[in-house]
Amino acid sequence: DQTGFNFDFRMAYKMIKRSDAVVRYGNPFVEFVSYLTKSTSRPTTALSHPIEYSNTTITSSVRITEKFKPTVATPEQQYLGDLISGTYCSRIFSDCDKRKCRLQSPNFPGLYPRNLTCYYAVRQHEVPPGKHALITVRQPRGQLIAVRARPANQAEPPPRELKLWQDCDVVQDYVTVYDGYTTRDPVILKFCGGGEPVPEATSSEAEILVEFTTSPYGTFLHPTPPHSLHGFQLEVQVKFVDAESPEYAKNKRCEFWLKGNGGGVLASPRHTLPRNTTCLYHLRGAGPVMPSPTPPRPLPKFPETRPGTVWRKPAPKPAQPQFRIWMSILKFHVGNTPSTNDEDCSTTMLVWDGDIFPLSECNDISCGKERQRYMDRTGDLIPQSGGRPAANTTLLARYCKDKLPKTCDHLILQNTSRPCTLGESFISSGNSMTIEIRMTESTALRPVNFRALYEFVDLHQDGDPYGVGPCSRVFYSRNRDQYVDRRFQAPRDIFLYGRGGAKNLSCVYRFEGEQDEVVKLRFNKLLNGNHTCKSVSSVDYNRFLCLGQNNFSLKIMDLPWPNGSPIQRDCLCSNRSLPITVKSLSNIVEVHFVVHSMSSLDDYNNLFFEGVWDFVKAVPCLQKRRVRGPSGEIKYESPIAEEEESYCRNHPWLIDPGPNQYLYVQTHGRVMKNGTKCLTKNRVILHTGGTLNVAVCPRPESDSRHQVVGVFSKGWTSQNYATMLIAPSFDPMRSVAVEFIINEPDIHTVTWLEMTRRPAMKTPPEGLQMPRDCEQRCPELDACINASLWCDGTSHCPSGYDEALTHCSMLLRLPPLHLAVGALLILSVMGAIFFVSWRVLRRKTNRSISQHRLKSISSETAIIDGKEVIC
Repeated sequence: DQTGFNFDFRMAYKMIKRSDAVVRYGNPFVEFVSYLTKSTSRPTTALSHPIEYSNTTITSSVRITEKFKPTVATPEQQYLGDLISGTYCSRIFSDCDKRKCRLQSPNFPGLYPRNLTCYYAVRQHEVPPGKHALITVRQPRGQLIAVRARPANQAEPPPRELKLWQDCDVVQDYVTVYDGYTTRDPVILKFCGGGEPVPEATSSEAEILVEFTTSPYGTFLHPTPPHSLHGFQLEVQVKFVDAESPEYAKNKRCEFWLKGNGGGVLASPRHTLPRNTTCLYHLRGAGPVMPSPTPPRPLPKFPETRPGTVWRKPAPKPAQPQFRIWMSILKFHVGNTPSTNDEDCSTTMLVWDGDIFPLSECNDISCGKERQRYMDRTGDLIPQSGGRPAANTTLLARYCKDKLPKTCDHLILQNTSRPCTLGESFISSGNSMTIEIRMTESTALRPVNFRALYEFVDLHQDGDPYGVGPCSRVFYSRNRDQYVDRRFQAPRDIFLYGRGGAKNLSCVYRFEGEQDEVVKLRFNKLLNGNHTCKSVSSVDYNRFLCLGQNNFSLKIMDLPWPNGSPIQRDCLCSNRSLPITVKSLSNIVEVHFVVHSMSSLDDYNNLFFEGVWDFVKAVPCLQKRRVRGPSGEIKYESPIAEEEESYCRNHPWLIDPGPNQYLYVQTHGRVMKNGTKCLTKNRVILHTGGTLNVAVCPRPESDSRHQVVGVFSKGWTSQNYATMLIAPSFDPMRSVAVEFIINEPDIHTVTWLEMTRRPAMKTPPEGLQMPRDCEQRCPELDACINASLWCDGTSHCPSGYDEALTHCSMLLRLPPLHLAVGALLILSVMGAIFFVSWRVLRRKTNRSISQHRLKSISSETAIIDGKEVIC
């Protein structure tokens, strides 16, 4: 024109129905007109935090009051928030778990105004009990994001891409997400541009603040860009996590303290962490304070000394930790940063054996020394947001993006057939372990995903150490007041079970009372891991027996004799008879807890027992019931006449063999089996090597001459004994214990016989003689017996072979030559006697014949003479 001012513009517009504005209001849109006419009464509520806004529509920092009329929306309708009074575009959202909340720039999807700051405050009011709310803003559809990122001074429009952090300072149009309800809270995301999905930004609390800032200056692009959408739209999602879980940081501090005596799984925080953040996971075993173990024996006041011995106070032993931490890293994954290529170890995880203290707790001059010590250990600097290691803390491993020292990733597949091994895990040396994760980038842009399996291994065991077993304990009557309680139980050390890598478990619990005391045990809990075994009360043995598999057992052993074989009282392998109380006969009792062939799923949660112990006063048995010798007899008469013997009524007998000797014990009766009938209620129990062997129904010797029950010592075999080898470290107990269970008056006898193995009859090497067999032996036992028992007038072998005339006659004991000469002499004498007798007999016979003839002749002659005279 005439003034030279050349300005012209054209504007086109179109009126559409509100229901057709699906980009802004969603589709379908139903009854939104009610927003203009209807409102629900809601009391005015003040925010718990004062929020400072530098909004161009607000002249100063104010305390915002929620005073709005919420929209009543259908589930399909988008909820655009409630406008804060006195502002142009700031809105408040609440309870977005029940409606579709959308954060939109002003005039979305049209052009947004210049020189503007809008605040979108999202808060979750209704949280289920025991839960914690996390709020997420995101936009997976990149076409709904178009925030100016570059100045329009190019002929061609810039390519659409999402800009982050300082890249948005060129135009100064950007969206900022705060982890909280104020602008003083940490910034977890800042973006501009568009065309790409906006990553999830999740708050650590039930509130989040989104700030939209535009530059005071701007211009239209020419030619018009192909996309007609301007501004942004963000979706809101509400997540609920357990309030007591380490899945979110409390008070904006990524530091977690896990104390206890159990275990669990550590995972990355479910919310977004800001840049340059360090997370610390402190794992500390915690339980009831236990006293230090007492010495097993009182120390003498004046110990024996040797010349030159100098007595000093012994150095205190370091306290053994009550817990150890078993840690297995299942996964450690670091995502790629969309903007720049970070270094491989810019995001790292450190596993420390010990404690790590936050830097905020270091306020003295020693912090410099701690940092220098840390640099010497790891070779890098301590970030200002990191922690400082304690003096006795050591670095176990360092994880980076592509460097994984140890992992147990197969457990992620939920394959329980193989647990994490010690080679795939970390074990602390004390009660604490710390995981430190350092992140230089926000986890919204570079996600960090890790999972770790941890367990507090409880090393505490009741009582005092006993023997060399890892779980063998002893309880002394004199120290009963020093124990916390009178409880004993299976160990909780996971490394003693199948899940910790062990196959078998054997624990001994020993109870030592005074001479005038007995032990009383009560078992309240027993878990057998679903083993097919039952505890059955046996009338024949007068105790509980374990029937079924022998992989799990809890045996109560009585020890009436020092250094003698124990007597098995009861065997428990199921909880069908619990609770059960056992009272010993002696002042020393042992409980043997044995588990064999454990699987990778077995631990103290399914293989366990718990009991209570006590020492009770009782009159001791002073009768000597421990015998030995090459042979002997134990005779039990009931009823007992003497009062002293009545205290020993139920006490057993022990037969000890000599060195390198075995025992053969026999009694008259029948072995009790299922269905065996017995005419008496009395029983004779024979124990070999500390285990139950047989129960005998006793019968008198006159009624059971051919019914004899014989028992050999443990380790004896009558067949192929020459090929049986016994390990030097394992010599079975060869003693035999005899126990009489008397319920009726009667007399019972048990005899024993010492024996040794016969020498092996093998072909000797050339030039050597064959070893001689023993002369005193029992062929039916295939054993040699003591020479003093041979032909002593009493049968000791079951067949009576030791008293046979073939080797007990005095004549047969002579040498063969002497026997031959003697036989010849006897035969000669007998022959001479026979000959002389024959001659004498013959002479007598001839004389009698002659006399008979003379008598005959004289008679005839007389007759003849008479005749002659007559004639």
